[in-house]
Amino acid sequence: MPVGIPPLGGPLGRSRSRISASGLTTFLRCKRQWFLGSKVGISGPLRPSQVIGIVLEDAFCGVMMQRPTVQIETLPELKAWMHTLLPKAAQEALDAGRILWDEGIWYEPGTSWEDVEIDSFIARLENGLLLLFEEIESCYNENGGPYLELYRAGESPFDVPSPAWGDEPYFPVPDKVRNYELRSWAIEEQAMQWQAPGSAVTWNEAFEIARPWTKDPRVHQPQRLFHPERWAAGELDLVLRWDGRIRLIDIKSGNPSSKFAESLQHQLRFYGWLWHETHDGAMHRWFGRLVPQWTASHRL
Repeated sequence: MPVGIPPLGGPLGRSRSRISASGLTTFLRCKRQWFLGSKVGISGPLRPSQVIGIVLEDAFCGVMMQRPTVQIETLPELKAWMHTLLPKAAQEALDAGRILWDEGIWYEPGTSWEDVEIDSFIARLENGLLLLFEEIESCYNENGGPYLELYRAGESPFDVPSPAWGDEPYFPVPDKVRNYELRSWAIEEQAMQWQAPGSAVTWNEAFEIARPWTKDPRVHQPQRLFHPERWAAGELDLVLRWDGRIRLIDIKSGNPSSKFAESLQHQLRFYGWLWHETHDGAMHRWFGRLVPQWTASHRL
């Protein structure tokens, strides 16, 4: 599964006692910065890019969790529908970013949240959807992949389903969620309608099957993988798995030529190793996808 149960107490239950992907890349980039942040607990000045990465990821996951309320007949029709969701998602992300920014203690000189534009949010979300459209088209061309009939039978091939609005979220520790058994997550217009067994896959079904596992913005608990010995943990962005292959993907919204982008390979190798350790040596492929503000291209 893409997430694990957090450790209970003890020194290894504390985040600073565990190795993480961000801690590893910070250490490789600057050992002094790693020591001050991970061991002393002194954070650096807040930058708009830090906030943007957080709120855009939640917005992107929220868009992918939507379901069409009508039958989709073509891929262009699906693309057009999904793009109508972006202005609202971008505005909500911009508003959430403002709140996080105002909660900052100190800021990098010369930076301001007023410099962040909603058009840049929409453009980055559009670029992120390129990945999803590639997978949906491949799923449709492969007639839904190996799990189509399982989905049509009302079953999921995964212990932790890919989150979607209207479906019940997966909480790693449901006993810690107040009134969990009394909550209703169903949204009538978001209900999925599957076709009869043996029929050709529809675009709605291809979208549902190809939808990656993502961090669910409704889940306030850690959605991380924890090493069996609890001394390492990592939080994945996306896991593609509709075709029977596991592909780990990390989304970046910044400059692909920056010093931070150079550490992406180490971050992904860490995630790949952690998946191997938590899934009985299961094989996988990992990808990094950089979504710059100024171009629709991406680097794998």
